[in-house]
Formats: sequence, structure tokens, C-alpha cells
Amino acid sequence: MSASQKVELGKLFFEDGIPGFSHLQFFQLMQEEESPLFHVQSIEEPGVGFWVVDPFAFFPDYTFTLPEAPKEALRISEDTPMAFFSIVTIRNAEQVTVNLKAPIVINLSNRMAKQVILPEDTYPIRQPLFTQPAAGPK
Repeated sequence: MSASQKVELGKLFFEDGIPGFSHLQFFQLMQEEESPLFHVQSIEEPGVGFWVVDPFAFFPDYTFTLPEAPKEALRISEDTPMAFFSIVTIRNAEQVTVNLKAPIVINLSNRMAKQVILPEDTYPIRQPLFTQPAAGPK
């Protein structure tokens, strides 16, 4: 059995940082081989990082309209290739949530990224990533 390897997917530039880490702008996007989890790690402070997932892989009905201000900040036009991620939080051994209210939007052409707080109240900040199995007989 071989050890899992991280695959580097490129550098990201957060012009305004990430909420709570506004002083950090440069991050590396990596993925564990054959895993749905990605890691966004600060290049400036390697101890700062976040697990993220592609929300569409877990929530196929997830949809939103990207507001104009983030489009302008990221220099996104109609034909710009983009990627979207949601930050994962492990609350305890039995609860893993994702933030669907504030996706990370990446302009794949210029590698600019921004966490965007969606104006509508459709999606929660703490959406369970996995449904809990029903408790079996004891």
C-alpha cells in the first residue's frame, strides 16, 4: 500500500485575504490523490490552511448567482473559466460541515480568488457534509 500524495494544483491570490486572515494573500491549492478533499494552504504562513470541497460534487442542486462586485474584483467575464469550493469544518468526530453561504470563487485564468458571501439566505454556513446513518439496534 502506498502513501497518499498531495498534488499541487496551483497558486491562488486572494487580494483581500480570507475573512479572519486578511493579512494573507498567497495560497497553494493542493489535493490528496484520489480524494474529494482539497487543501488551501497559506504560502506566507504555512501553518494556516483550510480543507475545501467542490460543493457541486456533494450538493448537485447547489446553485447561485455570483454578484457583480466579486465578478469585477476577480476580473470575471462571461467566458472566464472558474472553480468553486466550500470550506470544510470538522466540528467533532461525528459532524463535518461545509459553508455553502460563502463559497471560494477562483478565476482560473488569472488565479485570483475570493470568498464570496452570497446575499440570499438560501444556504447555511454549517451544512452537514454527510448524512448521519440511522442508529442500529443495540
